[in-house]
Amino acid sequence: MRLPIYALALTSFALGTAEFAPNGQLLSASADLSVSVADSGLITTAFALGASVGGPLIAAATLRADHKRLALWLAVIFLLANVATALAPTLLLAVASRSVAGAMLGAFLGVAITIASNLVVSERRSAAIATVFLGFTAANVLGVVAGNLAGDAWGWRSVFWLVAGLSVVALAGMWLALPQGSETGAASGTARALRTGRLWVAFLAIALGYGGLFVMFTYIAPILQDAGVPAHLAVWFLLAFGVGLVVGNHVAGRLADISIPKTTVVALLLLIAALGAFGLFAGNVPAVVVLLVLLGAAGLGLVPPLQSFVLEIARVISPVVSALAAAAFNAGVALGSAVGGSVVRDGAAYGQLATIGSLVSLAGLAVFVLAVFLQKRATRVEFPAQDRSALGAGTLV
Repeated sequence: MRLPIYALALTSFALGTAEFAPNGQLLSASADLSVSVADSGLITTAFALGASVGGPLIAAATLRADHKRLALWLAVIFLLANVATALAPTLLLAVASRSVAGAMLGAFLGVAITIASNLVVSERRSAAIATVFLGFTAANVLGVVAGNLAGDAWGWRSVFWLVAGLSVVALAGMWLALPQGSETGAASGTARALRTGRLWVAFLAIALGYGGLFVMFTYIAPILQDAGVPAHLAVWFLLAFGVGLVVGNHVAGRLADISIPKTTVVALLLLIAALGAFGLFAGNVPAVVVLLVLLGAAGLGLVPPLQSFVLEIARVISPVVSALAAAAFNAGVALGSAVGGSVVRDGAAYGQLATIGSLVSLAGLAVFVLAVFLQKRATRVEFPAQDRSALGAGTLV
């Protein structure tokens, strides 16, 4: 069953490249579209909002659709949206097409996690999810570098032509590799899961824990500039962050199949510690490189265990639940950038952002501990002690 999961990972690589690579081309986009740099930032904002809002709505509307057919159609619309962005004559059309692409990302991650989870036994679920996200994290290493090199050579629109080309390859891979059929009973199970209060507590933990990273990382360019890093070398510092993402995602996927709570707590503690250290050593370039790797590892190390955690709470493998979890991660990005922007506008130094981010992630840790407590208590009530082994190796019991 590895080939279908690898096909999903290839698609997530295209999605991740579309999300992250354009951030380095905002100056080029602003000049070409004759808008301010701040306005060109809406190209990034629109994508995140589309993923956060549109993704779960599409997942809910297509809950009964065949999973393979749905994944293919989402990838086709994503491809067309990137072509539309590459051809967009105005900022408005670029923003509109980016929001559509973001919505496809949010919905696709939901169905991709569902497909991958259904292909493996419960004891391997976190590793399967991590493999799907491997493409997404690799996009931070290979996709961002390739996209920005193309953008620097041929302009910001070439980034979206690159993504369109990757999407064609990904579509072919999914068409050939994915099995047919949908999991039955997901609709009723999803409705029950969404009425579970502790599930929404888990979503809040995701947004706060992950959001703390982006209080600082949203402003990584001026932070690196303050540290004395030349602008043309910044992309290679981001590569260090991307390496951390890949390592953290892989390791956490393996460990989460042993213990979801312990893996999540360790990742959050590492993230909090690394953010605190970054606040102290932001002016030390060698320390910044090491801390960027750690921040990447801790940040993406949260994804496999937390995605598995919400599925355990929901007790149904549902594209809607997975899409809402992905939306919570994107909400964390939006929350972190909003908090960071507010602090900067109030006159704080960029170096203070990491310390503030560590406090936001600390709040996420507290909420996660609450969610684990609520889940354990509910499990004791709903399942007799002799039946708990049936819940699987990744259970919270």
